[in-house]
Amino acid sequence: MRTPLTVAIAAALVTGCGAAASPAAPRSTDYLKDGTFVYALPDDPGILDPYRNIMPIGEMGSLTYDSLVNLTPEGKVVSGLAETWKSDATTSAFTLKQGITCSDGSALTASTVARALTFLKDPKNQTVLYGLLVPTTPFTVKADDAKRTVTVTMKTPTALVLETLGRVPIVCDKGLDDPKLLAAGSVGSGPYMLSELVRGDHYTFTRRPGYTWGPDGAGTDAPGMPAKIVVKIVPNPTTRANLLLSGQIHMGEVSTADRPRLVSRNLERYEIPAILGELWFNQRDGRPGSDPLVRRALTAALDLDELVSVATAGTGKRATSMIANSAQPCAADTVTGQLPATDPAQAAALLDQAGWAKGADGTRAKNGKKLQVDLHYSPSEGPGTVAATELVAKRWQAIGATVKLTADDVSAASRAMFETGDFDVYWAGFAFGLPVHIVPWAAGPVPPKGQNITGIDNPAFTELAAQAAATTGAAGCALWNQAEQALFKTADVVPIARADRAFFFHKSRAQTEGWLQQPIPTSIRMLK
Repeated sequence: MRTPLTVAIAAALVTGCGAAASPAAPRSTDYLKDGTFVYALPDDPGILDPYRNIMPIGEMGSLTYDSLVNLTPEGKVVSGLAETWKSDATTSAFTLKQGITCSDGSALTASTVARALTFLKDPKNQTVLYGLLVPTTPFTVKADDAKRTVTVTMKTPTALVLETLGRVPIVCDKGLDDPKLLAAGSVGSGPYMLSELVRGDHYTFTRRPGYTWGPDGAGTDAPGMPAKIVVKIVPNPTTRANLLLSGQIHMGEVSTADRPRLVSRNLERYEIPAILGELWFNQRDGRPGSDPLVRRALTAALDLDELVSVATAGTGKRATSMIANSAQPCAADTVTGQLPATDPAQAAALLDQAGWAKGADGTRAKNGKKLQVDLHYSPSEGPGTVAATELVAKRWQAIGATVKLTADDVSAASRAMFETGDFDVYWAGFAFGLPVHIVPWAAGPVPPKGQNITGIDNPAFTELAAQAAATTGAAGCALWNQAEQALFKTADVVPIARADRAFFFHKSRAQTEGWLQQPIPTSIRMLK
């Protein structure tokens, strides 16, 4: 599911590439001048503050906020606010471009960037980016406005600083002075600024003239770049497909069932590799998943290949990692051989061992309490997710569990994960872009003090992740991959399905980095 944080993993801003169906490039006369580009999202992202809610970062944040560096669709690091940079495990130095301005007309200086990073690195500020894009390793930030330089010095060696801290959205001084402005507005240096907001319906962004500091020097004066961008909330995937075909929207994600008719009309698209299904077991006190025997039993009761086929309508494959992007630097198969094999008889034996005895009616109980499992999921992920969770419930009921299926919209998911913790298992597909993004979700405190939504306490993962965070290169990747495997061996998380998410275009085109659901703003082109 699209995470309420997000994952999004956010994290959204890190790595990957989008595979696009790309006909011949249009001629200059084919471009539409000063058009309005409309693209659809399935849910309202909520508050827009990029330091309090990661969902807007992955969906429309780069319309209004810039980062120090950017990524191309191929995963190459290119300029952003910084025109040059040097980065290693201990020191990262960025030299800003000249003439950068914020949406309120003020200058964005090295001091502004340093101020934003200093705010983000303080765990007391409880930003959603801490531990995700902002390393938990202590670091110092120094600015020199005369030289336009920002220097970050890590207390201990830290891997992937450029790919994480370099991708943080930078809020301008006015927003840092008054964070309340960010909840329903934007105070950034991005190519667009928010001009209208109607919650639950649409967000309108207006192009900023004179913008020249986009990815690799891209600006807002390119032919075909829209004068306005409207982000419209359209929950139903079939409705999104119909609106694309009629030209009422120019971009939208379309689920598997509706894709063939769009493909048959030769609509351009880009595709993002994604994890479409994982089971996250709540391990807080009193939850069935707090017992590793129960987690392994519930996993062994499932045929994961069967679930992949159902969840993706036969178009997906088994997940081989918690990260779908093959362009991420530590790509490897971390799943094969780590999870319990499909074996309902073994699942029943594990439940017996855990003390969950089967009664005459076939249901299991322990100390007079039934084995009840509340499985949450997001219907907005499409009919495949609904069908897959129903199949999971059926398989768990077959070994004696009583299963409740709970369908959550984004608000309900956010409450369950980050407020109440009231669920037993979550079917989700978090959009992690780098291994480091997994850490706050699989270690540390539970919400509201942290992001460990299921209360995972896996010492092997925690130790390996800590070692990996301080190790660069291939050795660091080997440690990150071992850390992932530690989660699977104890069935803390069960990766299931991966497949491409398809975003279609009507008389327009764009590119994306891969993790991002939104297009790269300066890549959007409208056609006549």
